[in-house]
Amino acid sequence: YTNFLINDFDWNYNDINFESGIKGKILGNLKNINYETKNVETYKSRTTNELFGALGFLTELTMQKNLAGSNHFLTPKTLFRYSPGSMRKDLNAFRLNPTKAFNLNRLENMNNYETGLSSTIGFDYKIKNDKNNSEFDFSIAQVINEKENKKMPTESSLDEKLSDLVGHTDFKLNDNVNLNYSFSLDQNYNDFNYNEFGTSLNYNKINFDFSYLQENKHIGNQEYFNTKIDYNKSQNSLISIETKRNLITNSAEFYNLSYEYLNDCLRAGLVYRREFYNDSELEPENSLMFKITLVPFGNINSPSFSR
Repeated sequence: YTNFLINDFDWNYNDINFESGIKGKILGNLKNINYETKNVETYKSRTTNELFGALGFLTELTMQKNLAGSNHFLTPKTLFRYSPGSMRKDLNAFRLNPTKAFNLNRLENMNNYETGLSSTIGFDYKIKNDKNNSEFDFSIAQVINEKENKKMPTESSLDEKLSDLVGHTDFKLNDNVNLNYSFSLDQNYNDFNYNEFGTSLNYNKINFDFSYLQENKHIGNQEYFNTKIDYNKSQNSLISIETKRNLITNSAEFYNLSYEYLNDCLRAGLVYRREFYNDSELEPENSLMFKITLVPFGNINSPSFSR
């Protein structure tokens, strides 16, 4: 039995502009966790109130240059973060990325809070055209902890003094083609623990999405290729086909075929899914599900009819 009441308070001070061109900002975050639990190993058995908080100072320097009609922006950034107290062992696995590295609250667990002293270094590099539309975005970041924190999830690499070097890139070739790439480079700067490539091809009524993912070491152990095709038959209807292939076992994991009807306040769809298993003694499972979304109220899903 668990019962939680959680309050979060975020606070940002006005930008501080230095004569050197560096811009600074003071950040604050408070989290109040109130809970009652029974027979849960990681929590106290009595009614408990906990207060966590973090204080940070974010600095950045934006440098701009015009080249061949495009504006180039290079922004080195640094975040100093301190949170007193002691946290619980966190079992919610998540992967670090450049955006999360510069947040005060990096955990994906609302019932816990990262404590300790750390700094984050990195930079953003952007290219914008003459219409101020972004054509290229690249971000990179790494977290430096004062000491190891083995209560943080291993998958995040934040349990070490030096986290993985993480980065993300978006590259818009034209109005129809978009490329993206995310990576996680081990602290030895030799081995990639995570690679994800994505390509989107948009041609009026038909859209193609291709993605490749590879995980190694503490992040995971999987490698697959995913394909999705969307066909906009009309303004109010969408047909989608999606498949995922496991490259380690060289086998398909699932096929999805769906039809959706859309308008301003309703989104209704029918999804057929064929799922495969690594165990040869198990037959592939076929399922059919009806899904409806009432904007802005939420989703209603029917039970899956399987055989």
